[in-house]
Amino acid sequence: MTDTRIALTLMFASDDKPSIVATRVGEVVAAEVAAPLVSMSWSAFDLSEDDTDEPDWEAIAKEREAERDGAYRERAHLVALLAALTDGAVITYAADVEEPGWQIVYLTLGGRQASWHISPRDADLFTHVERVEHDDPRGHWDGHTTEEKYAGIAAWTGELMQQCGPECAEMHRGGSRCAAGRS
Repeated sequence: MTDTRIALTLMFASDDKPSIVATRVGEVVAAEVAAPLVSMSWSAFDLSEDDTDEPDWEAIAKEREAERDGAYRERAHLVALLAALTDGAVITYAADVEEPGWQIVYLTLGGRQASWHISPRDADLFTHVERVEHDDPRGHWDGHTTEEKYAGIAAWTGELMQQCGPECAEMHRGGSRCAAGRS
């Protein structure tokens, strides 16, 4: 008879805490997390008596951390690109994160504020963004939630498609922005 256990890893994205990784082995423990689910993975482990190999939990944790960091690096590349294409983008140090070097980039997209925490390891992607001090109003969070941010981005994307449409696609391919993209 085998004693099989399941390790379930759920990764959530949160602007309040740059990453939340929850791993449960055996029984599933329910928790309320107010952040979008980014990924889910599971592994089965045979814990029968004749199996002397225990899972290398440290290696598994490091693998999950590398996956998370890769996803955040990819997101940081996209936010850096969006900042380069958005007038008025600013970045400031994140006073809400105790770990040194964290920053927050603030963009105004379609008249709505959007912000993202930026890890110190991704700071090199944001050297083109204007740095502001904490007393600069452009670097103050307006209270939007993650859900409101992405709803605003979706609305702005729809607005751009209606205003801009396919007729100015050539301009965008050349790296320029039409009037709709500059607003």
